[in-house]
Amino acid sequence: MSIMPVARQGWTVLGALVILSATGCSNSADFGKSVTVPKARHTRIDTLFEAGRALRLPDDMPFNLADAQRFSQGDAAAESTADPSGTAGCSASARAGGNAWAEFQLGQVLTNTSDQPFECTVTFNITYGYRTEAGMGTSQATPNMFALKIHIMDSNQRVLKQMMLAELEPAKGPTAWAGTQTPTFDVTFEPHQAYHLVLAARVQVAGSEKGTPSAHAEIKSLGIEVAPRQH
Repeated sequence: MSIMPVARQGWTVLGALVILSATGCSNSADFGKSVTVPKARHTRIDTLFEAGRALRLPDDMPFNLADAQRFSQGDAAAESTADPSGTAGCSASARAGGNAWAEFQLGQVLTNTSDQPFECTVTFNITYGYRTEAGMGTSQATPNMFALKIHIMDSNQRVLKQMMLAELEPAKGPTAWAGTQTPTFDVTFEPHQAYHLVLAARVQVAGSEKGTPSAHAEIKSLGIEVAPRQH
């Protein structure tokens, strides 16, 4: 994944509204919740499930939440992308006096417009990779933040399910991984509620004399299946 320098805050939004400060989010457990999708673009699940169908994304339709944001200052670079077809990535690097962050959110917002709840199984199929680097031959300069997670959140911003796929562990130094995971969750979609099914990542770095840290996360493919649970 290449890293492109930016001199100011920038973002790319696909069918989403963004509320974000110039410094971005800083809590590793709380990032990835800043984007809302207009109700007109939500996917109605009640008509699908009443017919006994499963929803398979992005095969049935492109993801309706695809947001990418980045910021860099000084001698630093950041890049972020998110595509409704199911790919995404973010990178940040910095030298002494520079700092940068980048993040993305990718997934689907669903709405149950009926008067009855639907018990469902949600499966994320994620092929991804990540790496963190210290630069300049030292392990003392680590990213300020590196996190990749999935979560299911309702329209009241209550997180119903969450799983961290990767998180910064400074004591381990630079790290890298690549592979596929398929986490599965049982969820009840309550009447007249919207639900965010989201894969989100955030990287943040600050350069120093100790090193030039960088962090990279790449989603090669994301698939989400939402199926009625059989009793």
